[in-house]
Amino acid sequence: MKRLFYILAGLALLLGVCGAGGYAYLQGTAPDYDGNLKIHAVQQPVEVIFDQYAIPHIYAQNEEDAYFALGYVHASERLFQMEMIRRVAQGKLAEILGPDLLKTDIMFLTMGLHDHAEESAEAFFSNPDQPFQKAALAYLAGLNEYIEHGETPIEFQILGIPKSPFTVANLYDVAGYMAFGFAQGNRVEPIINKILVHYGPEYLQDFDMHHYPGTAQIPVYMSPETASLPSMAGEVAQILENLPTPLWIGSNSWVVAPERSQSGKVLFANDPHIGFGQPSVWYEAHLETPEFSLYGNHLAGYPFAPIGHTRSHAIGLTMLENDDMQFYREKLNPENPNQVWVDDHWEEMEIREKTIQIKDQKDTTIQVKITRHGPIVNEVFESFDTEENAPVSMHWIYTKFLSHQLHVSYEMSHAKSMEEVEAAVSQLEGPGLNVMYGDTAGNIAWWGAGKLIHLPDHVNSKFILDGESGKDEPLGYFDFSENPKSINPPSGYVYSANNQPGPVNGYLHPGYYAPGDRGQRVMEILSQKEIWNKEEMQKMALDNTSPIYPGYLEHIIPLVDISSMNNPEKAEKILALLKGWDGNHDLTSVAPTIFYKWINRIMYKTLGDEIGMADYTAFSGTFMVKRSTPLILANDSSVWWDDVSTDDQTETRSMIVNQAFSETITDLDQLLGKDYTQWTWNRAHTIEHGHPIGRQEPFDKLFNVGPLPIAGGHEVINNTAFSQRPGGLYKVAHGPSRRAVIDFADLEHGQTILPTGQSGNPMSPHYDDQAEMYAKGEYRTMLFNRKEIEAAATYRLNLSPQ
Repeated sequence: MKRLFYILAGLALLLGVCGAGGYAYLQGTAPDYDGNLKIHAVQQPVEVIFDQYAIPHIYAQNEEDAYFALGYVHASERLFQMEMIRRVAQGKLAEILGPDLLKTDIMFLTMGLHDHAEESAEAFFSNPDQPFQKAALAYLAGLNEYIEHGETPIEFQILGIPKSPFTVANLYDVAGYMAFGFAQGNRVEPIINKILVHYGPEYLQDFDMHHYPGTAQIPVYMSPETASLPSMAGEVAQILENLPTPLWIGSNSWVVAPERSQSGKVLFANDPHIGFGQPSVWYEAHLETPEFSLYGNHLAGYPFAPIGHTRSHAIGLTMLENDDMQFYREKLNPENPNQVWVDDHWEEMEIREKTIQIKDQKDTTIQVKITRHGPIVNEVFESFDTEENAPVSMHWIYTKFLSHQLHVSYEMSHAKSMEEVEAAVSQLEGPGLNVMYGDTAGNIAWWGAGKLIHLPDHVNSKFILDGESGKDEPLGYFDFSENPKSINPPSGYVYSANNQPGPVNGYLHPGYYAPGDRGQRVMEILSQKEIWNKEEMQKMALDNTSPIYPGYLEHIIPLVDISSMNNPEKAEKILALLKGWDGNHDLTSVAPTIFYKWINRIMYKTLGDEIGMADYTAFSGTFMVKRSTPLILANDSSVWWDDVSTDDQTETRSMIVNQAFSETITDLDQLLGKDYTQWTWNRAHTIEHGHPIGRQEPFDKLFNVGPLPIAGGHEVINNTAFSQRPGGLYKVAHGPSRRAVIDFADLEHGQTILPTGQSGNPMSPHYDDQAEMYAKGEYRTMLFNRKEIEAAATYRLNLSPQ
């Protein structure tokens, strides 16, 4: 009722209608879950049974009808989300959202996501006779059927967005947007290069550039038969803040073999970490035909579930975090600005002109110049910290190959064996993924998927490379047989927490891997007992303890000079509390509220004076900084401790730690009151699921969900993370986009939860009906049995041939 009140009030303001008129108008925009529709595109009758959470269970006599129905109901709930994602990839946000989104459009047009989508669509759909093509086109037909005949979402009416059909290229737009979310190079490499150019290699010694010895690696088990920069990063961060749809961040998954399972069958857990937004990322759907059965999680505007389970196997995903993006410094012809030097000659760059429509302003046209490596990016991002401001191009593996993502996701869900899943996974070019697998036959597996680049031995892929001489050119790509993987290992489990995979043939693949915190905790918990059950797996997914963070405090607590504090007695009590902290992030805990504020203050004072606030904001959230923080804290002689903005003194670690501790107490006094025992995590750490329109008042009350207190924190298994800016409290920005646990002994009762709800329509009762459950760590059942689905049915939609 509270949401309805705000919606009515907002629409009264917008539309000038009375409350009753507004209510009637809004009711007309609600999704229609019940009804009988005659549609010429379906071949045979289709039943769509919606359960108590509005999950559609689609029963069809053939696969094309099933995917048509999926496209139709998916669009009925998530059409605005679909529209936003395709506009991001196409560079068409400024057309509806105004000039603030111009830089966002320029960046995505320069990266060439939609060009790549069109090329892939033309290559793979010119003769659509394969099953994956027919299913994709059926989904597209259902989506467009709703666009033509269904209700117009309220967001379209508020923003004045015209409805238009989706194309095959738009399906690949979604794949490209997901791939961009996985790329880390554009957020790290410009800053690394900036530090190198301005301060020298000494400043990089405290960074974990590759893999720091002693941190957790994902165990690789090869079976015997298969063994063998200026402010660019800050600008990117600002652009990403304006995105109307969330990006992938990380993820957890672990799969336990039958010999370690109480039920004697595989146990499977997966929680992909994605930026929070409203609606949430995944749309759940159960498809059932005589030949095919799938309970899957679908991305908006994409036909095939990247994660989900059939009656024989389950697929989960996490980000591999391999280094799939390199930057090359090019040599420009002084006599021809459209040529760069290639080995021994001048070569013409490809030039693509792109026109961008801007709401309430004139159109603007940009030129995208493309070298053999990829597009020039500093013409977009103003300048790059290179010698003589040389042009820099971006080499991104994803756009170097036509996309097989539609093939791969279709074939993974339709596979009949582990070998067929592996064959599908081997086709993936990008983005890099950890594909997690379990099946009814008792197999468990993890594959590092995607093309892994092979660079010359002398190349450090974190720096800008030499684009003119040819010496830093890729030597090719490793064969999939050399990708890291683990199939039925002796340990009885496989896992991924975005950390570094172990070596293959003695080689560690470079990347932007997460610190080993979550990986270490996963292995620590799984080693505590031999036999596991589903309920214990669910509890493990909600684990809030960091085994690493108390170690940070061991380096800095002894440096605090209590006598220098404004209130020594209070400071001493706070230090005592921190000394006793075991790394727990439960809602009643006080220590994490103090810990994060103190660490963020220290790191900002340490890095911010050299790289500036904008780049610090971008850099601080990367896995490289998370991996490097304990190294810097432990190094009393690090060059980073000195504040380069002060000429009259040389700051030390002790000085910075004390200043940050004093400021931490002052900050929390102001934010949460002077009684430090009331600085509990539930008051500081909250989640609000923001809608693109909800960024402005009063629409935040109409469209956003929350705020709600939530447990978890940075790099614990329950990874509910927030901005690393030194000020303010901890507004959760990303975390598990769903939680799911499946016992293969009971495939019809897997457990899951979404962050908000299934619907993207604020008038639906299923817009936010899971939000409190999610924040409290609760689960619900993924119904997979027709009798139970019938018993739980709340709505029915029947599609029949016209």
